[in-house]
Amino acid sequence: MARSGINKFLVKQARDALLAKGQYPSIDVVRVQLGNTGSKSTISRYLKELEEEEATQLGNEAFLSSALKNMIGELASRLQEEAQEVVKEANEKLKNEQAAWQTRHHNQQQALSAAEKHIASLEGQLVTAQTQGQAATKAQQAMTIKTIALEQEVSSLKALTTEKDNHIQSLEEKHQHSRDALEHYRQSVKEQREKEQYRHEQQIQQLQSEIRQLNQMLSVKQADITQLNRDNARLVTELSEIRKQLSIVETALKKYKDTQKNADEKIILLTTEINNQQKIIDDKTKLLSHLNDQLEASDKAKHKLEIDIVALQTELALKTQFIEK
Repeated sequence: MARSGINKFLVKQARDALLAKGQYPSIDVVRVQLGNTGSKSTISRYLKELEEEEATQLGNEAFLSSALKNMIGELASRLQEEAQEVVKEANEKLKNEQAAWQTRHHNQQQALSAAEKHIASLEGQLVTAQTQGQAATKAQQAMTIKTIALEQEVSSLKALTTEKDNHIQSLEEKHQHSRDALEHYRQSVKEQREKEQYRHEQQIQQLQSEIRQLNQMLSVKQADITQLNRDNARLVTELSEIRKQLSIVETALKKYKDTQKNADEKIILLTTEINNQQKIIDDKTKLLSHLNDQLEASDKAKHKLEIDIVALQTELALKTQFIEK
């Protein structure tokens, strides 16, 4: 029985390919050409059938015309070429399938090796887990013993806590008494401070009133000084004017005296005028003396006012410093 994929057409293609290469198409060579597929009996049978068909074709060719023979020859040649292409594609497909099978086989081998390694790793993890489980059991037993000890310690701590709570309660009561005493002291200090603050505010108000009075007095004194300065300026102006007039009179008198020798006829008139001028000079001199006295009195009054102002300013500064404190 022929294998799957082997037929007369493929055998014919293999035989024709061998003939084209100049090789004899024996059964073994044809089987190798087919990729070592198909049984030898099947290949032998197909080869015999092909030989018989070719013999029949050669016998019939004698009755065919030359044109028909040429057509048949071309058709046979074309069919042979197409058959060779099909065989070539089949061989390439077979090679590709073999390469793919080898690749899959290699991948499966690698996957198997990886699976074996994973199994070995899991077995190691299982052993580790078993060891850890045993250690955990021992740790749990130790924890149970430790828990019992801790429960006993907690019981002791509860008793100690109760004792501490009682002590804290006593301390809180003492602390409350201390807070009450401190609050009473703070209240008394607050009242004393309020009294002192009220007394201090009264003193400040009194000092502020005195400062206002001093400021008013200072304003009055400053107004007096301003008036005295104005009077002094007026007196100085008048004195300057008198001095100018006196200078003019003295100049005129000198001229009169210089021209007395050459103006005998005017002696009487000049004498009278001189007397008049002398009288004016005397009057101006008296006025000048009086103005000097007034100026001196004004300077004394101004000096006294300046002393009073300095004293008032000193007193004002002291009271201001006291208020700021």
